Amino acid sequence: MYLLISFTFLILQFIIHSQGKLDPCPVPWRLPCPLPPWPRTYNMQLSTQNYFGSSEDFYDNETVSFAALHGVIGIDWANHYSLPMHREDTLAQQAAIIKAVNPKTRVFVYRQAELALNIFDTNAIVMYNSSKTNWFVLFPNGTIYNDSTTVFHYRMDQFCWDHRNPDVQDYFVNSYIASAFNQSAVDGIFYDDDTGIWAERSNYPNYTEEYRLVVDAATQVSLNRAWELGLRYNKHAWQAWLSPNVPTSQDTTAVCVEKMKTAISMKDVPVTFPAMYNGACSTPWEQCKDLKQQLAAFLIARGDYWLFFTPSTWWKEGFETNYGIPLEDAYEPFPNFFVREWSNCTVYLDCNNFNSDIIFHSRAMSAHRKKLSHHNSILMKYFVHFYHLLCRFCRMFYF
Repeated sequence: MYLLISFTFLILQFIIHSQGKLDPCPVPWRLPCPLPPWPRTYNMQLSTQNYFGSSEDFYDNETVSFAALHGVIGIDWANHYSLPMHREDTLAQQAAIIKAVNPKTRVFVYRQAELALNIFDTNAIVMYNSSKTNWFVLFPNGTIYNDSTTVFHYRMDQFCWDHRNPDVQDYFVNSYIASAFNQSAVDGIFYDDDTGIWAERSNYPNYTEEYRLVVDAATQVSLNRAWELGLRYNKHAWQAWLSPNVPTSQDTTAVCVEKMKTAISMKDVPVTFPAMYNGACSTPWEQCKDLKQQLAAFLIARGDYWLFFTPSTWWKEGFETNYGIPLEDAYEPFPNFFVREWSNCTVYLDCNNFNSDIIFHSRAMSAHRKKLSHHNSILMKYFVHFYHLLCRFCRMFYF
């Protein structure tokens, strides 16, 4: 049996070294993806992310404690929604409260790329200035488009920035966005609706598609300038993290493989995997049926600045374990079977049946025996599944 396993190990090594690089990422970048201006980390807890939504006042102690467990968090505009203004200040104050619990947590605060909102003082001061009417998208009759809504007991006006205006770009970057970057407790911003105008709007002016595209292109110029400003402050924008699709148990084998190869090809850019609106589980972690497989997928594919979006409760075993550092890139030793070696473990995900495991190393072994044992563990676990690749007599070793 030992000889057969050794032979299997040699076959595995041959397959590994005969593999070429996986196909380059087919995703066309809509925006540039500058790396964050802080050191990379493979610490799993510092690689976690979550987003915290509405609260009538500041978050309660339980929410603050949960937020402070993460590496990166975002705070929504609806934090302290009972107050109809001064959102720049309240978001920064909430960031400071979380930082006081865990200074290592990087806190990103909400900023709206499409809309001017009167809950932000930097917005309100220009929204109702009659000399600034041309700063906003207008109806054909010259009135300002306003997707107004009611929040709590007050009206929240929502004008659309017209980023084609150079004065708008300057003010958006140097006043509105800078009001986050110049706060010591804030590490960056979370853009909303950065895909362009009409992203979530209704009753908007019936302008041509060409009009929308021109405004959207100008919006991207503003966002790029904002990122450049953030980097000068040693801060960042959340949307610099891309979000490839995470595999799930509902996927076919082919879809799972496609998702993994795409993710693996993106390891050199900042990625959120899974992402808030892209496969992340939003229930308590015990109810997240794909969580362990998705963590394995994350560890297999991840790069230096990747983030894992967590469930609504903290999975201590998964997020506080020391997996070490990756020793090599992911590889596919068998069809649809992905593996990556870490200094403290070996991680695999089998897209054939959506099984995964994280196999930790025995520190008592020599380095050579340790590496052999890692591969043997995988091969033993899946020996039957791949018996047809080894020899016609494998059935006798079924157990």
